[in-house]
Amino acid sequence: MICALPLVRRLRAGFPAARLDMLASERNACIVQGSSIVDRVIVYRRGSGLLRNHYFNLPRLVRPIRDEGYDITIAIAGGFSKLLAVITYATGSPRRLGFIPPAGHALEFCFSVPVLQPIAREHQIERCLRLAEPLDIPPSEIDVSFPLSPEHETWAEKQIADHGLRARKYALFNVSSARPEGRWTARSIKQTVEWLSHRHCVPTLLCGVGEDRELLRGIGSPSVVTPSVHHFAALTWQSRFLICSDGGPMHVAAAMSTPAFVLFASADPAAWRPWGVPFAYVRSGTRVADLGVEAVMQKLEEWLPTIPGEKWTTARSLA
Repeated sequence: MICALPLVRRLRAGFPAARLDMLASERNACIVQGSSIVDRVIVYRRGSGLLRNHYFNLPRLVRPIRDEGYDITIAIAGGFSKLLAVITYATGSPRRLGFIPPAGHALEFCFSVPVLQPIAREHQIERCLRLAEPLDIPPSEIDVSFPLSPEHETWAEKQIADHGLRARKYALFNVSSARPEGRWTARSIKQTVEWLSHRHCVPTLLCGVGEDRELLRGIGSPSVVTPSVHHFAALTWQSRFLICSDGGPMHVAAAMSTPAFVLFASADPAAWRPWGVPFAYVRSGTRVADLGVEAVMQKLEEWLPTIPGEKWTTARSLA
């Protein structure tokens, strides 16, 4: 969703008087809910039983959308998606934009304005912005930010104070991953946190979601469970930098203009890196759990001094 925000903002700029609604999953809808860039967010909720199947769920989802009579429907994704193609076609909009694969596909008829998916490697944001080209919308600045409320900022300030930390003086380590291959081990996280403290005098606050409580307890460092993406974003905004696995958290760092150090499993950093912020990574090619602590520490040692505006104290210089 965060990678889609620049396209949504460009659509808003290109059609300032239009009604702009977005269909989003339950997980991603919160990023744009309450935002001024869209008029309404339609939340896609999977049903139970047979309705957990996307295609069985489709009539229930699309019927009220068809009744709205949208002029244009755009399937926002970094490539061709069979499900998005079917949903787009089912909306009944006269203009339907979306990517089709270079070799074509039986479902490409779902798009009245097909956009050929490029072969060249490019960032997900740049790929999504290609969907604005058939609409002749001029380029604009790429902005991946989303707003925080005073409630989220106050919550983050309390967590920071309760753990004896100071804003912009701590590292934030997100231990969560939506995919099993994105999880690092408790031992590796603990060793890295201790190294940051002893080597660079940087305290670390660990964070995760509810299902990470046991992992956080096992590490034993200061930690907090974040109730929502916006609470996590507020902690990220207040930190010196974020360490996380590849996925949503690194894009939250980009949205909060916070440097990010990312542990990649098999995803392509060129396509998925956090946009527009100081960034470094290590990549296993398989699972994050296969990454050695030494390799991570070495890359951090190289990267930390390159963060603009930061001065790093090392144990060696204090000796």
